[in-house]
Amino acid sequence: MRKRHLVYACLLLITVITLSGCNLDASKIIHSNNKEKKENFIKVEIIFTDGEKLVAYLKQLGLESDARVYIGGPSTNNYYDAQGNVLGVFNYQRVLYIRALPEGDSNGEGG
Repeated sequence: MRKRHLVYACLLLITVITLSGCNLDASKIIHSNNKEKKENFIKVEIIFTDGEKLVAYLKQLGLESDARVYIGGPSTNNYYDAQGNVLGVFNYQRVLYIRALPEGDSNGEGG
């Protein structure tokens, strides 16, 4: 009986050390990924400094948590289709402004 408790304690200790030693978000293991798929995307028209327009979906109007900001100012952010699939990346340094569009607006799909 005592040997079994020792084995369980060692397994628990190894598990705690393994999980704390890496950048693993344990909540992602416990909870399903349905939350990410059900995120609300904002349909936007992105106007770039060269006059180019892009109609796409963003998770939020600011920088996303997984966006990258580089030294010197440029930053990149993903844009998505209506189903949440990543279509590409844009550089905020080239963005003149972003206009939120109503969901029914059909100014042409970006991509």
